[in-house]
This record gives sequence, C-alpha cells and structure tokens, in this order.
Amino acid sequence: MTWRLLPPFLPALLLVIGCGERAVTKRYPEAAKTPPSCLRLQIHPFSEPLERTLRALYPFRTDCPFTLEVEHKEDIGCNSTQNVQRKTLSRFPRNFLRLEVRRGPIPLYSYYVDLDHPADGEDARRAFARLHGDLTLRP
Repeated sequence: MTWRLLPPFLPALLLVIGCGERAVTKRYPEAAKTPPSCLRLQIHPFSEPLERTLRALYPFRTDCPFTLEVEHKEDIGCNSTQNVQRKTLSRFPRNFLRLEVRRGPIPLYSYYVDLDHPADGEDARRAFARLHGDLTLRP
C-alpha cells in the first residue's frame, strides 16, 4: 500500500495517536546471570516526591552493590525543526523519567518514558512496578 492511497488526514492522525506515554524497557543479559537481591537508591536531580514514593515501595539499602539510578528532566527545550509537525499536532513530551539498575558500571535493566508533565509519584510508582515485575525483585 502506498501513501498516495491513504486518506490525506491519516498520517497526521497516526502522529497524534502514536504520541503516548509508552515506556521503553531493556533487560540486559547480565540481569539473568546476576539478579539483584537488593537496591540502593540514587535520584538525579534530587526530588523529594519521587524519593518518598519509591522508599514507600521498596526497602532500599545503602550497602547494596546494586544501584537504582532515577533520572528525570523537566521543560526540555528542543530547537530542532525536525519535529515541527509533531509539536504542532500533538502534546509533544517535554519531560522524561529514566530508571536504570546497575551493578557497578554494568547495566542490568533500563526503563525510559517521555512525559507531557513533570515526573511525579504516580509515574515513579508505575515505573517501579514495571521494573519490579521485569526483574522479580526480592526485598
């Protein structure tokens, strides 16, 4: 099927529908060899609401060799003209939340989601639930 046979509004509709808050996850092969038995928490930049939510969900330990790195950014500005149509026709994400589990420098798992609002406790809860299920964490 060629694009000429599609209704003229369909490409724009696909752009709007395709712009959701879907998480991208990756489980590295090392995770199967060395599943995390505990986690240490690091949040960059520090966010009290994210820390409070995550600490309520899991008993993090400061002496654990496995680290959960949480990174979030807000109000990301993009000067590229590459996404002009997408920015105009949809809610273009300006924020993100990333969780990564590492053992030292070795990545075990990553979770990334674009957000159209600043990362909050509910986003952290949803991300950690996915991480917890994918890695089958033990407290």
